[in-house]
Amino acid sequence: MRDGPALFVSPHYDDVALSCGATVARLAEAGEAPAVITVFASEVLESMVGEAAAVRHARWKIRDHAEVSQRRREEDAAAARILGCAVRWLGVPDAIYRERYPDDARLYGQVHPEEEPLPSHLADELRGLPEWRAGNAVFVPLAVGRHVDHQLCFELGRVLAQQGEQVFAYEDVPYAIHTPAGVTERLAEVAASLGDCEQVPVAATLARRIAAIAQYGSQLPVIFRFTDDFAAAVEGHARAVGGALGPCERFWPVLR
Repeated sequence: MRDGPALFVSPHYDDVALSCGATVARLAEAGEAPAVITVFASEVLESMVGEAAAVRHARWKIRDHAEVSQRRREEDAAAARILGCAVRWLGVPDAIYRERYPDDARLYGQVHPEEEPLPSHLADELRGLPEWRAGNAVFVPLAVGRHVDHQLCFELGRVLAQQGEQVFAYEDVPYAIHTPAGVTERLAEVAASLGDCEQVPVAATLARRIAAIAQYGSQLPVIFRFTDDFAAAVEGHARAVGGALGPCERFWPVLR
């Protein structure tokens, strides 16, 4: 993987910081001006909040729908400042606000057929953003855990790769920590679309990733409910995947 102009596609406000924030910080320190594009980041209207979304708002301890976007965008902006990157929020509603995904079985299942054209539309939108540059490297989630929004962003990466762009899939954290077997299963599922794994050493910037993750105060008690020490969990995973290289983040080229 080369250093250079980079766009990191984040399904939700926290996914890039959680998954590959140290690589973002590494590029920023090298003067490469990376940008994070958060896709499913529309304003939350009262009419969008069904039972499933209301349950999540309660877990986040955000009761008023009007506060959801403000709080989560404040967290995202704070994380971006720590990582040294720009951030842009697109206007697609999170899956929890789309009626096609009323429960976890569908949220972590197949993308609804009516949404299958969405990755192509998103690819066009990405190309029209001010952050787009000729020769951008684009980073998308591998979709470990199979959240439909992550799957849609991975498919966006496949669309761009087919158009000749340089695309890499990053390992979704904390899904990869929760269920290590899920990484193997997802890699097998999309093996024909991926090149060999590339490990990026991140010892020098891992602390910035962890500091960025800490900004998502509404999310930490939920996404790291399996541990009292999220920083140790993140660092431990980075060391485990890096082995002799030290802490690493993993990426797979998405093939044309």
